[in-house]
Amino acid sequence: MPIGETRDNPLANPFGPLSPSFEEVSLDPILVIVGGNELLKDRAEDYARRLKEMGKKIEYVEFEGKEHGYFNYDPYSDAANETLQIISRFMSDNSC
Repeated sequence: MPIGETRDNPLANPFGPLSPSFEEVSLDPILVIVGGNELLKDRAEDYARRLKEMGKKIEYVEFEGKEHGYFNYDPYSDAANETLQIISRFMSDNSC
């Protein structure tokens, strides 16, 4: 964020009072993947829910019990493998 800005800066809070409305914005499909134990999980979940309520094409996937960066910490785990499969499928399903 720019120096001196608050959490309401659009770069940090896309639904804040200073952010433009996404209602009229055409967005490409969005994939949100979050670990169930991430500190900002609720914020990611709210982001996905609000965009979905606006009719945007969004997929939310939560890996229960996982921390932020779980796929980097244990790249050969079942969860990391599943994450790669989800990303691959999402990209394939949403490619032109």
